[in-house]
Amino acid sequence: MRGYPKHIATKQDFDNLLAMPEYKDKALKDMKKIQAVDDAKVIRVVSGSIETEDLVTEEIDNPNPAWKQAGFKDKQTLTDLVAVKEVALDVK
Repeated sequence: MRGYPKHIATKQDFDNLLAMPEYKDKALKDMKKIQAVDDAKVIRVVSGSIETEDLVTEEIDNPNPAWKQAGFKDKQTLTDLVAVKEVALDVK
């Protein structure tokens, strides 16, 4: 690997970056960005269209939130890992 990756696909990628002294701060910042995303709910179109302006929507639980896309079991796991790494790296 040359330089910090443009895309981090899995939790293991974060673990690997956190183990590298030159990338641990940036990896922790990226994990905090994912943690800060509030995407628990999304809007789903039930019927209608934008052209006819008769959209019927509903709010549902997001089936694929950012923390899940990053490979974490749940948001709490991500939050706990960020807290542990902040203490271990002495970052605030």
